[in-house]
Amino acid sequence: MNPTNVHVTVGLNGPNSLLTAGPEFTLKYEWMVSHPIVIRSSLDYKYSTINSNLFPQGKMHSFVTSLETFTYRGTDKMTGYLGIGIVYSMNNFHPNQISSDSLFNNHNISKVEIKNKLGYRLILGMRIKKSYSVEIGITEIKTDFIYTTVLNNSSYFETLQKARISDFRFTLGYLIPFKVF
Repeated sequence: MNPTNVHVTVGLNGPNSLLTAGPEFTLKYEWMVSHPIVIRSSLDYKYSTINSNLFPQGKMHSFVTSLETFTYRGTDKMTGYLGIGIVYSMNNFHPNQISSDSLFNNHNISKVEIKNKLGYRLILGMRIKKSYSVEIGITEIKTDFIYTTVLNNSSYFETLQKARISDFRFTLGYLIPFKVF
């Protein structure tokens, strides 16, 4: 493996009981600390829709930063790797018009957000000819929906509803060797 790489991936994050499947784009920086240990930081962009009867429906855009470590084994033609890391999910949720109208008319809820939270990720991957990657990962994040209820012009309160926005992802990638001066 190269001592440092920029790793670009595209893929699909799988559905769960809360989210539909959606595209994912990731930019990663990898640094080999010592053979066979690699540390990697990444920034993911994910798009999904919430399609559950228990939560408001709508579109969700997520940016996930992560710090992961993995170990690898193999040859120049094919290398397998296994890793774990921490993730921080920053979510931007837009309820659809029907959900927004229903929440406001029935409960005086004027705003719905998803709290940013820490989680973890498990990684299983394969490198082919040092430049191409295939990776699967499981991300586990437990967060809260925050509902803002308007009581009158000057007061409001917030209610939390626990949710799990974990996913299974499959990505294909390309590695660009990066030389540190």
